[in-house]
Amino acid sequence: MPKKQEVNDLKPGVIKLRTNPDVCQGCRSCEAVCSLVHQGFVAPSSTGIKVVEREKLGTFELVVCQQCFDMPCVYACPTGAMARNAYSGAVELGEGCIGCGACAAACPYDAIIMSEVSGEMMPHKCNLCGGLPECVSACPRQALSW
Repeated sequence: MPKKQEVNDLKPGVIKLRTNPDVCQGCRSCEAVCSLVHQGFVAPSSTGIKVVEREKLGTFELVVCQQCFDMPCVYACPTGAMARNAYSGAVELGEGCIGCGACAAACPYDAIIMSEVSGEMMPHKCNLCGGLPECVSACPRQALSW
């Protein structure tokens, strides 16, 4: 098994969340920890990662931002509220979001989820937790890595 790299050993922009749907058991631990870390409570509708059941019973797909090189969500945002984090390489949502959903519509992976927060529709996407994705350590089957 390869040695896990420490965050300080990585160069800016090289962190990417990898998924292995062949071992995902659909427990949704990744969704729970994501919403807990970012929202302060468990809310599967407000996460940066989604567990989706496939057609074959008992098999799952993990939907998460691929941190696209060309960033279609960033260019679709009418307020410029999205940008790439210089350290982690994650495309992040910043101040100025109006909840229009243009970023979600532009995402080729359907990895930006629109959900209600304090009475307003807001986008949610993976921001790599600033460089150390919390969902990776929460997965009991190691279906996630970076």
